[in-house]
Amino acid sequence: MTIRTAYLERNLIWAMRFLSCFLVLLLTATLTVGSSPTVLQNFVRGSALKCAADLCGGLPCEVWKSSVVLESISAESQNRPAVNSIQVLRRVLHEKGPRGLWSGCSARMVEGCFSGAVLLSSKETIRKTLSASTVIRKRLAPATIGFISGACGGACQAIVMTPCSLLVTATAAGAGGGNVIGAAREIWTRKGAGGFYRGSGAVAARQATNWFSRQGITELVRPKIKIGGVPGEILAGCLGGTISCWNTPFEVARIYSQTHSYSGEDNEHSSRRKEHHTMFATMSDVVKNRGIGGLFAGIGPRIVQSCYQTVFLVTIPRVLDS
Repeated sequence: MTIRTAYLERNLIWAMRFLSCFLVLLLTATLTVGSSPTVLQNFVRGSALKCAADLCGGLPCEVWKSSVVLESISAESQNRPAVNSIQVLRRVLHEKGPRGLWSGCSARMVEGCFSGAVLLSSKETIRKTLSASTVIRKRLAPATIGFISGACGGACQAIVMTPCSLLVTATAAGAGGGNVIGAAREIWTRKGAGGFYRGSGAVAARQATNWFSRQGITELVRPKIKIGGVPGEILAGCLGGTISCWNTPFEVARIYSQTHSYSGEDNEHSSRRKEHHTMFATMSDVVKNRGIGGLFAGIGPRIVQSCYQTVFLVTIPRVLDS
């Protein structure tokens, strides 16, 4: 009974810290309310909203999604069928408990601070610059401007996301004892600084197409939704986030590439080195071993994660501006 009480107390303290951080982040985001926020305000807002999105559900979905793809990789190497997403989630909860879904939280928060700031400030600056031009506004629909600004913002975001997403994937796989510092030290020892940017092509392609779709599709479907106010905005964001998951093969390729980066399977003596040298070679290898369905491993948790990201970084900024 004493052990159980101590366990509950530890988790309660952890939950209170989590809630406090989440509320501070939301407060920071709402302090930047304004009809025309500056680049600096969008920088602060993007940082706060990205971290808040990850804390309240984005990171657990990332860990779950990565674990599903890692299960697919493990099944491939052991020549056995992969278990489904629900079974993977149950295994993570059984082995690590609920807190296991927040593995790599420190790396994710560092990533969120910078990637959210870069994403929101760049895409909003591009969107408003294009919208302010009379010539461009006459030739391009708001949805088209959304597609362009989202793609540019996503590409900029990839610069800071690659090493942090690698560390989240590595800790989910148990590298470095499941510790961020240990995983970083292990990658540095094996691959050097370049190891942190393994899979950078897949990350750039994923982020550009992510926000191309999330921003553009949200802008496209919003006028067609009859529900008004904030509920309609949220529904549009969820639809944009769900449809944007067509690019899941890029994410699977990223996890495969980064897994081989820290697992040591692509060393000089490995016969698989060329197979995982480029993003498209990685995709080809996945299809050869797991079929087309292998490129969409973890799509369930990724849809939930995409809805979170789109609502927090497309819908909420729009609501705050209005």
